[in-house]
Amino acid sequence: MFNSEPQPAQRVEELEIRIEELIEAIARSRRLTAGGRAALIAGPALLACLMLGALDFTPARMIGAIALGVGGCVLMGSSGASTNELERLLKLADAERRAAIDALELVDIRDRSGQSSSRLGRSERP
Repeated sequence: MFNSEPQPAQRVEELEIRIEELIEAIARSRRLTAGGRAALIAGPALLACLMLGALDFTPARMIGAIALGVGGCVLMGSSGASTNELERLLKLADAERRAAIDALELVDIRDRSGQSSSRLGRSERP
């Protein structure tokens, strides 16, 4: 009585929404990866400044610099893995969307010259 599987046109719309969500998630993940890279650079740079005397040495600054470097490494690695997984899901969703569009069995209304078939009934002007 009830058909739980969506119609092909509805499925295409759902997949397009999913693709947009994945694109936004990939952008967020890439921003996190960039933040991780920045932290990975800033942590060791801060340690170098502490060792060279450019900044006053305190144990809290040293621990902060180490934490910044390690945290940046972890953030960059996990966000990079998440980005790869999201890109894989995006490719799958795009392939599924293309298959759903093909299932619609759309008809091209252009003739061989590339003109719309709505002009076929009209007389051509010289």
